[in-house]
Amino acid sequence: MEFPEQLQPNDEVLLQQLLQMQFWQKKHPAAADKPEETAAASAEVALLPDKWELTRGVTLHSWQNECIGNWFSAGCRGVIKVVTGAGKTMLALAIAERLQQTREPDLRIAIVVPTVVLLDQWREELLSRSNLPSTAIGLMGSGEDAVFNTQTRILVCVLNSASRKLPDLVKETGAGSSLLLIVDECHRAGAAEMQKIFRTDRAFSLGLSATPERDTDAAGEEDQAIDSREDEPVEFENSVLGRELGPVVFELNYAEAIRLGTLPPFSIVHYGLSLKPHENVQYETASQQIKNLRSELERPGRRGLGLIRWCRSKGAAGNPAAARLIALTGERKRILFRMEERAKAVVRILGDAFAGNPTTKAILFHESIEEVMRLLILLRKEGFAVVAEHSEFPDQMRATSLRLFRQGAAQVIVSARSLIEGFNIPSADLGIIVAASSSVRQRVQTLGRLLRKSEAVDGAEKHAVLHVLYASKTVDELIYEKADWEQFVGAERNQYFLWSDVEQTVPQSAAKAPRSPALDENQVDASKLQPRETYPGDINQGLAFTRDTQGTIRSEDGLFIEPNPELLDLLKYSKKGAGRFRVTPTRFYVLELEKTEAGWRGVYLGQLSSPIRVVEQSEIDLPEHDWKPGDTYPLRRATGKTFSVLQRDARLVAIKSKGDVRFVPPLTEMPAGTKRDALSRIQGFLRSAYGKGHKISKITVTQEGHAVYIWENQAYFIGHAPEGAEGFIFEA
Repeated sequence: MEFPEQLQPNDEVLLQQLLQMQFWQKKHPAAADKPEETAAASAEVALLPDKWELTRGVTLHSWQNECIGNWFSAGCRGVIKVVTGAGKTMLALAIAERLQQTREPDLRIAIVVPTVVLLDQWREELLSRSNLPSTAIGLMGSGEDAVFNTQTRILVCVLNSASRKLPDLVKETGAGSSLLLIVDECHRAGAAEMQKIFRTDRAFSLGLSATPERDTDAAGEEDQAIDSREDEPVEFENSVLGRELGPVVFELNYAEAIRLGTLPPFSIVHYGLSLKPHENVQYETASQQIKNLRSELERPGRRGLGLIRWCRSKGAAGNPAAARLIALTGERKRILFRMEERAKAVVRILGDAFAGNPTTKAILFHESIEEVMRLLILLRKEGFAVVAEHSEFPDQMRATSLRLFRQGAAQVIVSARSLIEGFNIPSADLGIIVAASSSVRQRVQTLGRLLRKSEAVDGAEKHAVLHVLYASKTVDELIYEKADWEQFVGAERNQYFLWSDVEQTVPQSAAKAPRSPALDENQVDASKLQPRETYPGDINQGLAFTRDTQGTIRSEDGLFIEPNPELLDLLKYSKKGAGRFRVTPTRFYVLELEKTEAGWRGVYLGQLSSPIRVVEQSEIDLPEHDWKPGDTYPLRRATGKTFSVLQRDARLVAIKSKGDVRFVPPLTEMPAGTKRDALSRIQGFLRSAYGKGHKISKITVTQEGHAVYIWENQAYFIGHAPEGAEGFIFEA
C-alpha cells in the first residue's frame, strides 16, 4: 500500500531516538522506594473478607437500584440494556456484591469480555473498588491462565479464551453451583463460534450491552453495500442471548439517561457530502450493475444481507454472478470511503474545533484501515497532534497510541472500528464518524465513547459533539433507515446539513434526515389497512413462515404450526399458492412480500387475533388406536422419511435424488402378500384424496411405519408402509 509521503531522514532519526530511549527506560527502570512487606502483612492481605465490598465509594442512583431489583426478581438472570457510559460495570459489581452478601457467600464470578482492553479495565475497577485482595482476582487470556481455587474467586476472561477453557474449568473445579456468569458486551457472544461460552455451568447469569439485540450487520459492512433493509431480525427472547442469559430486565436509552443526569448533554451534527462528478460516474456505474445482479439473484428469503451471505456460501460457489456481486459491492464501498469531500470535511471540522478550544480531544471513526492511515498522514501534515489505532498494529504500538491520547499528548486519535467497544475515554468531547457501516449498534457504541460526564477547564460540564459524515444520495443514507435517531436520542439533539463543496461553501441546513425508518407495527393505523394493499410499516418485523403447495405451514426452523383456520382464511388473500410470509410480533399483522420494479413491498393480508403457535416434536408414544385411512394423526408425530407423490405415473410414490426420479415397482411385478397389499391400499387412498381436492405432493413415513400426509397443518393417516419405517423400495 503506497502513501503520498514517506518518512524523511530526520523523521527516521527522531523516531529511532525515541524508540531507543523508550527501550532503555523499560530495561532499566528507576528503583522505587517500596517498604518491605512482612510475611504477616502478606498473609493478612490474602484473607478473603466474609462480606465482599465491590462498590466502595459509589452511591447508586435510584434507577440503578431499580435495575438491580429487577434482576433479582427475574430469578437472578437477565440482560441489562443500558447505554454506553451510564455505568454498566458498576451495576454488575453492585449485583455481585448484593448476591454474595445476601444469597451466596461462597460466590464465584466469571466475567467474560470481548477485548484485552476491557480485561484490564475490569481488573482495575475491581482492585480499586473492592475489599478483595489482588490474589482473589485472576485473568484468563492475554497470556494469563488463572483458575478458580480457594483464594481466586473472580476470573476476568477474554471471550476467545473463555469459550475454549471456561466450561471445562468450571466443571473440573465444581464452581458452577455458585457461579455468576457476567458477559460484558454480550451481543458479541451471540456469534456462532462464541456460543461455547454458554456451555459453562452456572447458577446465575447476567448480560451487559447497550444493544443486546444482535444486528446481522455487526460483523461487517455489507449493509452499506446493498440497497435493502431486510436483516431477518429475531425477537430477543428467541435469540441465543435471550435463551442463555435471560430476558432484558432493565433498559435505559440516551434520552432518559440525560434526563436523569447520568450522561452529559450532547448534539449530533449530520453532514450530507457530495460526490465529485468523476466519483459519481463510478458510483452510478457500480450501482446499476449491482441492481441488475441483485434482481437476478434475489429470492423472497434471500434479500439484503441474506443475499450477501448466500453469495459467500458454498451454495453459491462457482456462480459467476454471485462472485461479481461481492466484488462490485466492495468496489462501491471503496468509492464511498475514498470520496474527496470526507477528508476535507474532517480537516475543516477539526480546524474549527481547535480554533474555538485548543484543548479539544477528538476521536475519528472509520471502517477502513487503509483510509485511517491516509487520514493520519493528512492530519499530521495539517499540524494536528494525531495518532492512529487499528488491528494491524502490534499490541505495544496500539497501547502506546491509547496512552498518548489518554494523557493528552495526542489530541486526535483515528480508529478503524476497534475503538467502537471497550475503550473508556473519559475526556473526549468531539467525535467524527468519517465513514462507517449502517449498523445501529456502531452508532450506539460510538456515542458511548464520547458521552462521559466531565468538566472543561472553567469547571463547566462538557458538551460532547458527534459529527456524522455520509455521502448524500447514496447507500450511505441507509444509516437513517436503521433507526429513528430523533426518537432514540431526542429530536432537539440532531442537526442536519447538506455540504455540497467543503472548500467553497458552508453547510446548508436541512429540515430532516435524508431517510426515515419504516413505521413500527404499533405506529401503523390499523383502521386504514386493507387486504392486498401495500403495508405502510416495516416489512421486516416479526417471524417468517413458509407455506407449501399442500397448505402446510412451518416456522423458519422447519417446525409445524398448530392448525390455524383464521390464518388460512387470511392467506386466501394471497396471490401465491405457496411461499413465505411474516406475522408481526405484537399486533399479528400477516404480511406477504411482493417484488416490484421499485423493490420489495409488503402486502397486507389481515390481522390474527392471537399469535401463531408452533408444534414441538414429541417422543411420547402414540395412543393405542386402530388406525384407518383418513383418520386424523397427531401432528407432533408426523415426522420421518419423506417421499414424493407424482400424478404423472400410476405408481404415484417416488423418490427424488439429484434430478433422478425412481418410482416404486408396479404392483404386477411384486409377489402377492402383505407388502403388495399395503402399497396398493396407499396408492388407492392417494388417488381418492386427489379426487377430493387434496392434491398431495409429499407423504411422510414415521418411525412406526405409518404413512401420513399433512394438509393445511392437519396430519392424516394413509396406511402402513410396506417396508415399515424405511417406507418403500424403488426400482433400480
